[in-house]
Amino acid sequence: MYCNNCGKKVADGVSVCPECNTQLPSNFVSASAPVQKEKKSASPKAKGYAAIISALLAFPMLICLMMDYLGAPPLVHKILDIFGIEAELLEQGNMDWSLYLLGFVMCIWMAAVLPVLKPKYPVATACGCLAVISLYMLLLGYINDGAEWYREWVLPIFLMITLSSALMSILISYKIIKGNHIATAIGVQIALLTVGFEILSDMNIFGEVNLRFSLISAVSIIGAVIIYEAINYTVKINKK
Repeated sequence: MYCNNCGKKVADGVSVCPECNTQLPSNFVSASAPVQKEKKSASPKAKGYAAIISALLAFPMLICLMMDYLGAPPLVHKILDIFGIEAELLEQGNMDWSLYLLGFVMCIWMAAVLPVLKPKYPVATACGCLAVISLYMLLLGYINDGAEWYREWVLPIFLMITLSSALMSILISYKIIKGNHIATAIGVQIALLTVGFEILSDMNIFGEVNLRFSLISAVSIIGAVIIYEAINYTVKINKK
């Protein structure tokens, strides 16, 4: 027999699917092969909202880029003078503050809009996003001409977060990690990132590695993850 929710093959007489924990009817018997579920795509309504949000992000961003490159109009400088704000960053041809704003807007779009679109090929989409962000980071490195703060802080943090997130997306997309184990994997990822961040800060600030804070934090997170897995396992066993 097969589960009518996930299609997993289960033994006759089993009342709860071991894969998705769905309660099976007592008289449910199906010898037919499981029907492959068609992957749901984004609804037209969701696509419409995504298009509106994308436009609301893109057009102001375009204005900021042009203002940064061409220089702000005199009216903007007068407004800044009223509030006592220096307008050096709005001078013609600087192209600096708008690029940081561009990165912020891209992160918002990838986090808030892209999931709504439910891309058909999530792995390829994740790799594409990683490539775009990588090119953006190279652009920042070129603009800053190898600035110390960028080289020692921004770039390593970016690599740690994006590479671990890309790996997590691939594992989830291929269902190597699935169900309740996704939360466990995210917890382990946070624990590892905590250690990585402290290694980076210790090397840049003190010149030597002291993992006191991050190891305590990582062990606490992993302990919580183990308890979470134990509870899920107990619930699963009791349902059988």
